[in-house]
Amino acid sequence: MDATARTNENGETIMGKVKDLTGQSFGRLTVVKQIGFGNKNKHGSRYAKWLCKCDCGNYCERTTDILKRSRNDHSCGCLAKEHLDDMANANTTHGMTGSRLYGCYKGMMSRCYRPKDIHYNAYGKRGITVCKEWKNKPKAFIEWALANGYSDDLTIERVDVNGNYEPSNCTWIPMSEQYKNKQSNCNKMPLPEPFKGVTR
Repeated sequence: MDATARTNENGETIMGKVKDLTGQSFGRLTVVKQIGFGNKNKHGSRYAKWLCKCDCGNYCERTTDILKRSRNDHSCGCLAKEHLDDMANANTTHGMTGSRLYGCYKGMMSRCYRPKDIHYNAYGKRGITVCKEWKNKPKAFIEWALANGYSDDLTIERVDVNGNYEPSNCTWIPMSEQYKNKQSNCNKMPLPEPFKGVTR
């Protein structure tokens, strides 16, 4: 059943149709009920947030956009933990060297900390950093990515273009949307020296 209005935790009524996902399964997750709405994205939209039960017995929260991604490996995070446990048993550091996901990690680190990177002026030189947890432990970044919607057709995106790379400020989006966001956000980013005196 679709609802034309919802009331959030603040008592505000939110208009718009929400497709009911209750009872549907996505990978290891089965939707139990809607529990509100997620944060607004860059386009001002808010996706419905759902309470889900994982096959392992744990509960977690996911938004519609995460659940609807074409993947069969959705879980509460237990799938990522199993993957990391397998790597630990194999005595590997993170087991992702050469993978696209590890490439995303290296690219993120290079943009923030390598002055010779062609994107450094827009990231590291502006003070954009990677949170301590991810910077010191690639495995922590990989675990977060696998538990939060990563797939090989997506790219990492910061919700706040002036914020750092950290769990609360990052999500995964299609590359086509990343290009659009780069164009729309170019006027939001303070210019680094020596470009501050240049008129855009």
